[in-house]
Amino acid sequence: MLARSHIIASFRLVVRGGSIFVQRFSPPFQTRDLFTIWGIFQLLRRYPGRFPDLDLMFDCVDWPVVCEHLYRGNHAAFIPPLFSYCGDDTTLNIVFPD
Repeated sequence: MLARSHIIASFRLVVRGGSIFVQRFSPPFQTRDLFTIWGIFQLLRRYPGRFPDLDLMFDCVDWPVVCEHLYRGNHAAFIPPLFSYCGDDTTLNIVFPD
C-alpha cells in the first residue's frame, strides 16, 4: 500500500528506533514538509523511548487527492494510506493538522 502511495505523496517519513528518516518524492507546498518533520521530531524529543516505529506518506498540496469513487467495491483494499492537510466528503485522505 505504501509503495502505491509514493506516486501521489510529497514525502515519506519513517520513525525507526527513535530516529527520523525522510524520502522526498516531489516539491512540497511552501514549507509544510519541514513543519511536519519538525513536529514529529518534537514529539520524539518530548517522549523518548515511548514513540512507536512509523512509516507514513504525506501529501503537501492544497487539495485532497485520494478520490473515494476510485476505491469502491473490490478496490477498497487498495486505498493508499496518505496523510494530507485537507479533505472533504468525497475523498479518503487521512487529514493531518498543519
